[in-house]
Amino acid sequence: MRKKIMSFCFLATILWYVSCTNRSKHEQIDRTIKNFYDKGAFNGAILVAERGRIVYDTAMGSADFIKKRHLDTSAVFYLASLSKQFTAMGIMLLEQEGKLAYQDTLGKYFPELPAFTHQISIRNLLNHTSGLPDYFESANLVKPGLSNVQVFSWLGKQRKLNFSPGSKYLYSNTGYVLLAMIIEKLSHKSFSQFMKQMIFEPLEMQHTLVFDQQKIVIRNRALGFDANKKIDDYAILTSGDGGIFSTTHDLFKWDQALYSGVLINQSKLSEAYQKAKLKNGNYSDYGFGWNIKENQADHAVYHTGELNGYQTFIYRDINRHHTIIILTNQGRALQMWPVADRILKILRER
Repeated sequence: MRKKIMSFCFLATILWYVSCTNRSKHEQIDRTIKNFYDKGAFNGAILVAERGRIVYDTAMGSADFIKKRHLDTSAVFYLASLSKQFTAMGIMLLEQEGKLAYQDTLGKYFPELPAFTHQISIRNLLNHTSGLPDYFESANLVKPGLSNVQVFSWLGKQRKLNFSPGSKYLYSNTGYVLLAMIIEKLSHKSFSQFMKQMIFEPLEMQHTLVFDQQKIVIRNRALGFDANKKIDDYAILTSGDGGIFSTTHDLFKWDQALYSGVLINQSKLSEAYQKAKLKNGNYSDYGFGWNIKENQADHAVYHTGELNGYQTFIYRDINRHHTIIILTNQGRALQMWPVADRILKILRER
């Protein structure tokens, strides 16, 4: 009996300590976010988790500054380049099914593209070592309603690559548009249908979708504004490089699923977290849809997104199972990394 009582007391002490620690971290993060909000630098939603347990979850500010509609934690934001990790997963799922190989080249899937693109591999597209020009650099191309088909047509008129595939790292949205088109070609489904059926529905991400038609109505959408609260909403229709809308809670489901192997086995997923080796023997800091932070103390993957009035951020410390998700809709009012660094420091405190 005495041993049982001691064991119970020990367990109660541990639970009390964990509760106090989580409460302390919540309070510290809350002070940090409110400080940025009070300065007019934070307008959005944020979720912070530790080993699968939500430590902090809130939304502050306006979903629509014009109509004075307030944000809540179920608000839906445009993800911008955070979408790339989902596109990469789509490719990995097809590879797992044996429908493609990472060494497959563009010439196999799109022989109509210029010959200088034909030796670019799917791996090159995934880790931004393709040498493809970024269509966002063409000011005359990026206009409301821009589609993947138009980007593909634009690429067909280019004359050369920026460098030989695999020799350098250079971020290219064009490459991820092509990945989305490969998914469509092999799955015989639209990119939005594939994402819904293969990722969003299995993970019960009920508020996540691909925005590829202007007529789509998104409930509880946070509209995009610039830092001065003037409307700057997302209006193009490309996908693969971007195009996805989601919430902090849906992204947390995604984060947790990546630890479970529910979509893809862990050995295959680990390749997404490996830095790309270049032809000169050096390594980039990018894998398959993820930036990689790796040293003696850390093994983390993250991605940022920014377009029109949206800034987004997801950080996953794989060793410690720490997660930070930040979605904002007030342009560059917020400097993302100072916020994230402060939260990371709080999470790592004992």
